[in-house]
Amino acid sequence: MLADHAPITAVEGAELQVNTDLAVAEINAAGGVNGRKLRVVYADPKAQADEAINLGQQLVQQHGADVLVGAVLSSECLGVENLAPRLKTVYLSSTGCAAEDFTSKQCNRYSFRISPVGRQGVLSVADYSVKTYGKRWAIIYPDYALGQSQLNAYKAGMQAAGGELTQIIPIPQNETNMTPYITKIKTGSVDGLVNAEVGADLTRASKAIEQFDINKKLPIVGVFGKERFGGVYPTSLDRDIGVSPELSDSDNRYEAAYHKAFRDQLAKEPASIVTTLGGTTKAVPGDLGYVGYSTIKALGTAMRQSKFTGRDDTDKLIAALRSLRIKQGPDSPGGDLIMNGSDHQGAQTSYIARINGQKEKVLRTIPAAQVPRIGSCQAK
Repeated sequence: MLADHAPITAVEGAELQVNTDLAVAEINAAGGVNGRKLRVVYADPKAQADEAINLGQQLVQQHGADVLVGAVLSSECLGVENLAPRLKTVYLSSTGCAAEDFTSKQCNRYSFRISPVGRQGVLSVADYSVKTYGKRWAIIYPDYALGQSQLNAYKAGMQAAGGELTQIIPIPQNETNMTPYITKIKTGSVDGLVNAEVGADLTRASKAIEQFDINKKLPIVGVFGKERFGGVYPTSLDRDIGVSPELSDSDNRYEAAYHKAFRDQLAKEPASIVTTLGGTTKAVPGDLGYVGYSTIKALGTAMRQSKFTGRDDTDKLIAALRSLRIKQGPDSPGGDLIMNGSDHQGAQTSYIARINGQKEKVLRTIPAAQVPRIGSCQAK
């Protein structure tokens, strides 16, 4: 398991580890996979793509890992994805890894992504935003693979809805001074702002948006998930809109049980992780954590279906993952999960929601079967 705990990916890494530990504990408590218990070996690439590749190779060749999971930044995931065929080892991205390229351009038979990304969620939220607030939008985005994927997704989504991105502001990754970029936003000539920043950059961008009262002048789309803010939404995000396969306060009984299990698991984790996520009373699984949880649960399901016992059964595991279908329930509490067998890109039931204080009001539900495909890549 490649789990980042570098400052720029601390939240994502913490969510990944807690939810992986929870999913593995639940699978093992239910008898494991084909009578064998799952065991996780963690490695921290520290948000470095080269280190992620080196550690992925070490996990397989030195630690005997049967499957690779994780990495957070898109650069890490794309590197490990290219490594997987050389190792002939299945790789599932987990929390993070949101660049469309993973399945739209460089897909391969060994690599899978469970969670919908890019245009799969953006098309619907862009349609809602244009029709609700107006046609002209500004966007701030991180200037690397993930951000460029998001930019292209919002361009396509806005255009499909009859709107457009009239102001495009790239921001370098790990930029500590957001002021020169946020002050470029022309609040008088756009109808809304897309904030596509992630990780620590998202926190800094959101603070700058509040500092310059951008949030009081424009609706903001893209900022979603309490886990990014220590388990408590800041008041500046009130009425902002986002899309997610998981909600922090859903009445769904499966999600309620999942949230309780998450809090119980969090109490067993190292203090550094608990602190990063806002403490045991405030922390939520969030969409970041849910991706990690559902990825391991999906892997467990595919392992059981393929009677997987180790790397000698890799081809059987690939076949099971390609045809994966999980209905909403304990293993997929947020909604249905399906895998596209051609490009190995998953789809999950997702929700467009508006932040109302500490609640999230669902505006539109997107069934997994209606989540659009990203491209035409063939994972051969």
